[in-house]
Amino acid sequence: MKLSNKLFMLLTSCGVLFSACNKEDKLNSNSVFVDSTIPKNALDNYLYKNYILPYNVEILYKYVDKESDMSYRLVPAPFESSIRLSKLMLYLVMEPYSEVTGGKEFLKNNFPKLITFTGSAPIQTNGVMILGTAESGTKVSLYNLLELNETSGKNPAFLTTRFFKTVHHEFQHILNQNKPYPSNFKEITGTGYVEDDWNAKYPANATGIGAAIAAGFISPYASKADTEDFAELYSFYVTRSQADFDAMLNVENSTAAGRALILSKLAIVKNYMKSEWGIDMDLLRANILARYPNLSTFDQTTLN
Repeated sequence: MKLSNKLFMLLTSCGVLFSACNKEDKLNSNSVFVDSTIPKNALDNYLYKNYILPYNVEILYKYVDKESDMSYRLVPAPFESSIRLSKLMLYLVMEPYSEVTGGKEFLKNNFPKLITFTGSAPIQTNGVMILGTAESGTKVSLYNLLELNETSGKNPAFLTTRFFKTVHHEFQHILNQNKPYPSNFKEITGTGYVEDDWNAKYPANATGIGAAIAAGFISPYASKADTEDFAELYSFYVTRSQADFDAMLNVENSTAAGRALILSKLAIVKNYMKSEWGIDMDLLRANILARYPNLSTFDQTTLN
């Protein structure tokens, strides 16, 4: 009798289990947790054709909180500004590298795989505006797209300062992670790096900038660390004419001794890019500068 009761209870339990499984199967077949398909707009298609396919680079212009720095209050990039920056970066960054290296493989193998656009710019507690950041050799974030419009988009100085000097700077960090530069670069001004005190030691005014040059640094920020110094020298050089670069070196309060230190480090940067990556910085600069005069007529909004 007891055995029969136990058998009955066992069979009943199995029946409940099978019933539960059947109900679960029905629920799964009609689950609300289904990936939705978001239609692609013209910009999405442009980015797929001009960045993902040829370079394996994704541009994220839509705001995604996990890809943003939650330490700051930031706003999304305007849609039209995202179109402008996408087209301008292709014209002023991607194409010059491709032409100088003889193909798209250099960027496909080395350029950051994710570029994010943000409308506003993070401001640190010391008042410094962050123009861009790089993470783990795979991601670069660009800020301040709120200021990119029809007028500013035709201004080479604005584009260089706000966006493309930053792109080259952050890209150089990634190249350095893949192939370290010679240790003798740091030795030239090794005792002069001041870490996070750079903004206080060399404020962004005529006196501070001149003092940085006199100490052997192309910019106040270059005095932070040798890694930043290397990236600053590279990015300033390839985005400015020789006349503009010379003018930077000869600002008020600069010295001949400081200029000599900078030029010694620049020679190492140029040799590194040539020997390790096969890139002649003078040819790259010439290619970039030749495009600046075309900005007045360059179509920044038509997607094709």
